[in-house]
Amino acid sequence: MAFWKPDEPIQIGSSFYNVDIATGRIDREETPSRLGTVFDRNPFLRKLSKEARHSFLEDAPISRAHRRGDELRGVGIGTAVHVVLSGCVLERTQFGPSSTARFLGAGAVLGCSEIFDERAPLPTATCLNKTWTLAVPIERMRAMAESNPGLMKAIGSSVTDRIEATERIYNRHALKPEQRLCGLLGHLLMHCAVPGRSYDFMVKGPSQTDLADALSLSIGSVEAAVKSLRKREIVVTGYRSYEFPSVRRLLETSELQFPQGSLARTLASL
Repeated sequence: MAFWKPDEPIQIGSSFYNVDIATGRIDREETPSRLGTVFDRNPFLRKLSKEARHSFLEDAPISRAHRRGDELRGVGIGTAVHVVLSGCVLERTQFGPSSTARFLGAGAVLGCSEIFDERAPLPTATCLNKTWTLAVPIERMRAMAESNPGLMKAIGSSVTDRIEATERIYNRHALKPEQRLCGLLGHLLMHCAVPGRSYDFMVKGPSQTDLADALSLSIGSVEAAVKSLRKREIVVTGYRSYEFPSVRRLLETSELQFPQGSLARTLASL
């Protein structure tokens, strides 16, 4: 979970950046990242030992690039597990007449819950911008995990990260819409950032309807919250895009608590 935990890399799109914790300045690395570097720094793959990661990458995954609107998983599409290398994916899970919407970015494992529970409902997963994944047939992933304790532990950690995100980001129902929206935008910034137009980076892809669905708010509440945040110059919006003149102000407004040593806590205190 980039930025939330200590020693996580900064990924913006498919590139990696350095941050000056004294000033908050973020600069692209001078040497372009090699393909192997992307794998080594992916929040999921870096949980594996070097040997386990090498074995996993050689064994089964297919690297695929996807466009906005492409569906990765769902009825009639397939149940392959996808390790997200970059991009932003909207996952929807149906529970009877209701559903949940969750945003997933670099390091997420689409299908991690179904690896453990074959009866788990099959979510749909749709790309909200240019997305790059490693795809593995789910039965193959189960077999690999059963024979590799390190891989099984990493998948379990992905499930735990989702539960943590649900409590930290999505289920803060007692707070005002502005605070909840800032928390979600901060979460997206940490996981799905792309190079910005006017500032260092931005979130691109989710519509306001998507944001409302994820937070279980009305579209009117989200529109009003966005209007308020624009007026306070916390968020600058475009078509399905969100930029932030000050990451510190965004995170401060969210009232989220960040772990000691995490980059998010550093940026929130600058």
